[in-house]
Amino acid sequence: MIEVRVAEAGELAGLVAVEDTADQLFQAYGITFPPSPDIDQVAAPEDVLVVGRPARGFAYLGPVDDGLHLHQLAVHPDHGRQGLGTALLAAVMRRAAGRAVTLTTFRQIPWNEPWYRDRGFVEVTNPGPELQRIVEEEQWLSDLGERVTLTCKV
Repeated sequence: MIEVRVAEAGELAGLVAVEDTADQLFQAYGITFPPSPDIDQVAAPEDVLVVGRPARGFAYLGPVDDGLHLHQLAVHPDHGRQGLGTALLAAVMRRAAGRAVTLTTFRQIPWNEPWYRDRGFVEVTNPGPELQRIVEEEQWLSDLGERVTLTCKV
């Protein structure tokens, strides 16, 4: 069984390397990201779930409208295809406790929209005001590739 736990404050800075390495997988689709900000500058430890010691993957989430928003889910490529992302997403859904989970992602990347749809996510047709604000703040990502906003409620 894969253990998912809440991040410890001292390990947040190390998650940048996980994210930046995972982001390199997008280059095959013509998407190059700028270096990631230090996650400890944008998230509190209780908003980040991790797998592994040291962390090999993480999910950063926060409240949005009446649910939770998954800001980032990343697994280091050396540990990909081992169920870590699935375990992280399952932990996010448990934390949501019956509320909706939303996220934004790239439509054309096989491990993005299709992966989430296979796990019950559907396209958002009427975003709440906080989710709409997130979509607007992430508008710059649309220059890198077509984006989609998804939601799921378990």
